[in-house]
Amino acid sequence: MKRLIFPLLGMAAMAAPLTAVAGECDAEGYPLLYVAGDDLSGWQFRDDLRMDRDALLYTIKLSSLSGEFKISNDDWTINYGVTDDPNIQLGPDPITTQADGPNFIVEQPLQNVTITLEYDPDNNRYARMWVSADGGIVVNPNPGYSNTLPVLYINVYDENGKIDNEVISYSLDHKNYFSGEYWLDVNGCEWMMELGAESIGSADEPLPLEIKARGNWTRKGFSKKPFKLKLGKKQSMLGLSKSKHFAILAHADDNCGYLRNFTGFNLGNRIGLPWTPSQQPVEVVINGDYRGLYFLTESIRIDSERINITELDDNVTDPTLASGGYLIELDNYDEDPASQLVMEEKGGYPGFKDLLRVTFDTPEVYSDLQRMFITDQFTAINDLVGSASDDLWSYVDLDDAARYYLVCEIMSHVEAYHGSTYMFRDRGEDQKWHFSPLWDFGNGFVGPSNGYIYDNAPYGMTWVGSFTLNEKFREKVRDTWKWFMSTGYDGIYDDMQTICSHLEKAAEADYRRWHDQWVPDGGQPVTDNRDLSSRLRAAQDKLKSKVEWLSSQFGNYGGVYSEPERDTTPAAKLPEYITTGVDQITSIITATDSEATLYDLQGRSVSRPVSGEIYLLVTPAGSTKIMAR
Repeated sequence: MKRLIFPLLGMAAMAAPLTAVAGECDAEGYPLLYVAGDDLSGWQFRDDLRMDRDALLYTIKLSSLSGEFKISNDDWTINYGVTDDPNIQLGPDPITTQADGPNFIVEQPLQNVTITLEYDPDNNRYARMWVSADGGIVVNPNPGYSNTLPVLYINVYDENGKIDNEVISYSLDHKNYFSGEYWLDVNGCEWMMELGAESIGSADEPLPLEIKARGNWTRKGFSKKPFKLKLGKKQSMLGLSKSKHFAILAHADDNCGYLRNFTGFNLGNRIGLPWTPSQQPVEVVINGDYRGLYFLTESIRIDSERINITELDDNVTDPTLASGGYLIELDNYDEDPASQLVMEEKGGYPGFKDLLRVTFDTPEVYSDLQRMFITDQFTAINDLVGSASDDLWSYVDLDDAARYYLVCEIMSHVEAYHGSTYMFRDRGEDQKWHFSPLWDFGNGFVGPSNGYIYDNAPYGMTWVGSFTLNEKFREKVRDTWKWFMSTGYDGIYDDMQTICSHLEKAAEADYRRWHDQWVPDGGQPVTDNRDLSSRLRAAQDKLKSKVEWLSSQFGNYGGVYSEPERDTTPAAKLPEYITTGVDQITSIITATDSEATLYDLQGRSVSRPVSGEIYLLVTPAGSTKIMAR
């Protein structure tokens, strides 16, 4: 989820261990742990055998390991080697335990070994441990999964082909790809197999992938992190559309029984937006570590099975191609100026207005011509929003704008239109910008049941309040509401109940994995969703209350209503530099243009033009011209 991060009162990172620790500790009060053994140190504590700590994870890499060993602090008051705990499963080889003693025993010498241990600060003991050697996992913690859903296994390797546990670090913050392999075990999940789900690969024959952390707040604020996957080749994962690109979303803050995105996406599909992502629940194991319940989700991509428009390349300079297709995000974060257009948000509706940040998604790198076109388009849209003119619908598809808004309003989603808001435009003279696809419902079910989302938006809400000042938009919303509620809404409560019945055991397993775990500084604990029945009732009651109130605003929907006819407002003409090319622009900046605002190709207003450069001139009335000097 994209969200501006504010310190949370009463929430802080887990501090020093709750139980007093004998022996030497680090600056945060955690014990210094060492690996000791007959073939390592003669059972002495050495600095080169001290484990590195990252939050609750202790890790050490050894060139070799053989014979007996233990993990301990420097005075043996913590002594890991006793294996009567279900989190450690050893044997019969290559690592076993001594029959009458507390040591680990390496039956066959191991090379290039990584030992990772998760510390339990409440009891001064391990929570789980896993060991890899020569690139393969040889000791797994107890899997812990519920055995009721498919399981996605991922192993990640460093540049030398060895298991790399950085990917499961509590403090993982960057968005760089890790290389690895995966296999998907459908695990006998009958209801998903009925939807076409199949196992992919196996432990003996895994398939290649790349994986990286994704998101902003969700990546930094939780120990359970979301990831983006790039498979080696296209796959139809669990019946989802065939692609290389998927996300596994943690929904670590969804305290509504994992129903926020599920319900929002369901409504988007039902109401007929151009494309809405689908997702399926899956349990995830990375490097042998059970990571809990995730949701395998179709990533937002321009593709024939996703956003079905013509894909536009980076750095296009051909005017005949530069009108589309574009995918942009109305963002709430400042990005690299080369990948973002920024201007003041306009609109007549009172309330907080943030900067309008148009972040380039596809293509990612714009030529001057492409940037000029996007600047022209969004300057025009922004000005028309401010004027409440019907000319707005010559740039923005009215029907999709109304449908997108209704889904967000029904969901009481007070963070809608604040980041993670996507729009696309196909190539051509007769094309418009479409609000689609829906993505992040992280603040769904949060707004009041008797108020509009744009009147209760703590982060700002780009344009939508001002849309409602336009009578054509209000009429389209009313007509779409009656049609959708009378024909497409029925069944949503049954769908919510069905998915919760499938998630019950996995929610319990997720809690066992993440309760009392490390909380990043300024972040939040992973949500406990074990009581799915009460979470389901609360979410359904919220929907019912909001729908009842909206009926008093948009009209009752008893009876059957036809789908509203699509808006026929002609698309705005393409600018001259797209139809004829920049070389043909000959207008000269003159004194008569002094009341207009001049923008360079980076979207920045300028006071003095530079000879030989091209500028976009925007008049107070909102008209635009391309000017050369």
